[in-house]
Amino acid sequence: MELNKIEDLLEKYNEGVTSLTEEAQLRSYFSQETVPPHLESYKQLFSYFDLDAKQFSPTIIKVGAKNPKKIRWYASAAAALLILFTAFMSLTTQKDNLTLSEDELYAYNQTLKAFQLISNNINKSHEAFNSFNMISSSFEKGKKNITMLGEFNNSTNKIFNLK
Repeated sequence: MELNKIEDLLEKYNEGVTSLTEEAQLRSYFSQETVPPHLESYKQLFSYFDLDAKQFSPTIIKVGAKNPKKIRWYASAAAALLILFTAFMSLTTQKDNLTLSEDELYAYNQTLKAFQLISNNINKSHEAFNSFNMISSSFEKGKKNITMLGEFNNSTNKIFNLK
């Protein structure tokens, strides 16, 4: 009967739903000398947990910073160095851009002209699109006016009983 109870507790243990008292029962059962052969692996597991619980370190480990002001100072210094490095790199890359060869400068200027031409054409097509929008809105206004005229005609006919 006890073996069935232990096997049920092991199933619960493997599913992770045992209570602390049930785990204590398992630990005490597997601390015995005689354990059925099919449960030997569990005996080793629970004896390992017992040995591990008995071990401790005599050395006290301090957690936390000794001096938080010192850490803030280091962080401030690192941030200042990062800003200086970024400024230095941006200044040196700007100087490199100023020393272009004639061919590179010509290619750069031609590229700018091509982009300007593309921009002008896009703006012209945008203007044409705006014209279409204006025509479309005029058609919409005309459609509303025709609808209103139809409604006026219907109400006039009702008033004078023409139809």
